[in-house]
Amino acid sequence: MMNMNHPRFQQGFKVLKENGLKLTTPRLAILEYMATSDSHPTVDEICKDLKKFLPSLTPATIYSNLKCFKKYNLINELSFGEFASRFEWATAFHYHVRCKFCGNLADFYYPKLIQVEEFAKIKSGFDVTHHFFELQGICPKCI
Repeated sequence: MMNMNHPRFQQGFKVLKENGLKLTTPRLAILEYMATSDSHPTVDEICKDLKKFLPSLTPATIYSNLKCFKKYNLINELSFGEFASRFEWATAFHYHVRCKFCGNLADFYYPKLIQVEEFAKIKSGFDVTHHFFELQGICPKCI
């Protein structure tokens, strides 16, 4: 099950080890899942997929490990209002388009909207540190 040669897994493993975290079987399984996933899974989806290999795994264990990974900037948490949070490996800056029916996400890359941040800073006086930009639509499965 473990793909310890995957570059993302190796990166995450190194970060966890350098920070003195226990390298438990569930933690490593969740790390491997996230490191090799190109999707944006929810805690429930991760639990369903990993229970095949770790029957005693709970959503609470998954969430606490994801929180840990987020603390060390290995993953991003994506919150979309009425839908459960989704998680992704922290990669190059990108945006998302979300299906308004099923919540499916797709990544897309576009130059960072720096001009919008600068305009907001001028108009509001805020020190803008980041932005969240989401497009909504209907995915091919729901059309």
